[in-house]
Amino acid sequence: FIYSTKCLVYAFWIAKKRGIPLYVHIADHSPAFEENEILSILKSCERLICITKHMRSKYEKILDRKDIEVLHNGAESRCFSMERPTKPPFSAKNPFRLCFLGGLFSHLHGNCIEDVLEAIAVLSENMRWLKFDLYGQIQPNSFLSEELNKSGVTHHGIVMPLNKKYEIMKSSNCFLIPSSFNSVNNENYRYSFPTKLPELIASGRPIISYGPSNTATNRLLEGYYLGTIINQRSVRTVIDSLLNIINNYEKCLHETCSISSKIRNNLSAERMRDDLSLILNRT
Repeated sequence: FIYSTKCLVYAFWIAKKRGIPLYVHIADHSPAFEENEILSILKSCERLICITKHMRSKYEKILDRKDIEVLHNGAESRCFSMERPTKPPFSAKNPFRLCFLGGLFSHLHGNCIEDVLEAIAVLSENMRWLKFDLYGQIQPNSFLSEELNKSGVTHHGIVMPLNKKYEIMKSSNCFLIPSSFNSVNNENYRYSFPTKLPELIASGRPIISYGPSNTATNRLLEGYYLGTIINQRSVRTVIDSLLNIINNYEKCLHETCSISSKIRNNLSAERMRDDLSLILNRT
């Protein structure tokens, strides 16, 4: 399961030394994976798995392989059966909580997340009960050091233990998935989506995807007719989208909580484990 070419080269060396087949699962694409040495390994490995269909299409072209599998994180059953969030009217005792769950990285979320923080600051002037909760690490440490102090924003740090994420999800009204509008960074990461995305979908909460139209996140949400997708950079549009969700929250819940059997079948962790088992046992 790889993000870096160094990990792949090391795994290839181990496979040769031990005389065992090499199965490669690519989590994130980068230009380094298109270098000759790496392409040679990817062409020769026993099994090749990508994290999205979009990524598979790219590697089918550059490797001329037609046997590439797709496998990504799935949602545990507790996500599909999660209690519905609190409903309006929102107030100091019943705040509306927008949530970002995951690490904040300047190369992944810069030129994007700043707009949402600004939108929250604007809205919280008249909506003191609007909260933006962020959980996870920050890389580098100086990233967003000033913006995270805006009104209505709280960065809670790393989630430990990891199971605490389910309590966080349950207390949230809406989730945010930001993707950098920087064209260079987007080109490298548009083939992947956050590992928590299937869980967020399964929880039945509204999702705002803020980033370029060609991201894997947007492709997945569009495929299931889910989410509020904003693919043009605009603080005003973020504000309007948040207001629309807040003012029509019960309608949004009704549309989002109606998780179809197709979504359950395709995005469940049980399905993903079965698919992995089939891949590992296929001869």
